[in-house]
Amino acid sequence: MTFSESYIQLKAFARVDGAKLGVFWIISFALFIANFTYPFCGLLWMATMIFTPFYIGIMTRQYAVKVMGGRVSYRRAYVYSVLVTFYGGLILALAQWAYFQFLDHGFVMGNYISLLDDKTFKESLESFGYSTKDIRQLFEQFSKLRPIDISLQMLWSNFLAGVILSLTTALYASKR
Repeated sequence: MTFSESYIQLKAFARVDGAKLGVFWIISFALFIANFTYPFCGLLWMATMIFTPFYIGIMTRQYAVKVMGGRVSYRRAYVYSVLVTFYGGLILALAQWAYFQFLDHGFVMGNYISLLDDKTFKESLESFGYSTKDIRQLFEQFSKLRPIDISLQMLWSNFLAGVILSLTTALYASKR
């Protein structure tokens, strides 16, 4: 198999696993939103965030075993992991854009701003040296962001996290 055919195959499998990761991240995002109404969902959201690197590692290892016969170089495993997180991030960014564009109507920022009225939250902020006035201004600035700005920022954050996390997931997948 030539290099270009091999790369095309790698991208195809990465797109499929990236779609799976994107759905997983959409569920995680839904749990984050539900956390404001149902606090137990916050625990599930954190569990999905912690499980994400393991999930990517499992998918990368499965690619190494099923497609490459168990023998894959670190570089190929790294590229595969990065592409999986990129494709998953694209799907998540699209879902986040749709949520903030059509469904949110200020729900998330409203909940964050309402936290500033909570006495224990105020005390926590002040113990770290932050004033509620400054944090309120920060939240108000965030609330002015367009849905596309939020989703592009999250896409960039997910991609950067994927580049960093792939350093370890590629190690796991490339073992022989």
